[in-house]
Amino acid sequence: MSDQLDFSLFPEPQTAPTIFAEVVIPLALPKNYTWSIPFEMTTLVKPGMRVEVVLGKHKKYAGIIKSLSNIGPTAFKPKPILNVLDDEPLVYEQQLRLWQWISSYYMCSEGEVMQAAIPANLKLSSESILIWNEQHDYDVTKLSDEEFLVTEALEMKKELRLQEVQQILDGSKVYPVIKRLI
Repeated sequence: MSDQLDFSLFPEPQTAPTIFAEVVIPLALPKNYTWSIPFEMTTLVKPGMRVEVVLGKHKKYAGIIKSLSNIGPTAFKPKPILNVLDDEPLVYEQQLRLWQWISSYYMCSEGEVMQAAIPANLKLSSESILIWNEQHDYDVTKLSDEEFLVTEALEMKKELRLQEVQQILDGSKVYPVIKRLI
């Protein structure tokens, strides 16, 4: 009788290849940056969709995926995308190519082109401020717990920074809650 166990019945778990996204951020940056896509989001992302990313230590931005790749940067380990903000692409590939052409022709960054091309309410960043709309009548019975907490705080304070909303929600995903309330 052998003391060794036969593990051939238990195959090694398959790991999916890591996918990386080149993301355009609405800032005057010299280049676009790359983030990794968490495994649970790989089927959700497409070029042209907005994603929530951290740039630097704490600044959050809504960027647009320019391209996807199986090959990541070698000089650094990219940070993961925090959240996918859209169900469908907001910008089409032809528009992304136009942004690239505009940035080279007018000698500016693709982020600056994005800043000019996208409506303000779609460019959320850590500096964004939410303001209570007195005219809007919210049906609180249709709000989720997170949405209710944010609307209650907004009703009392009249305006909140995204960092305050994040504190109210205990670090949970801020952008999807805001998107549902807008």
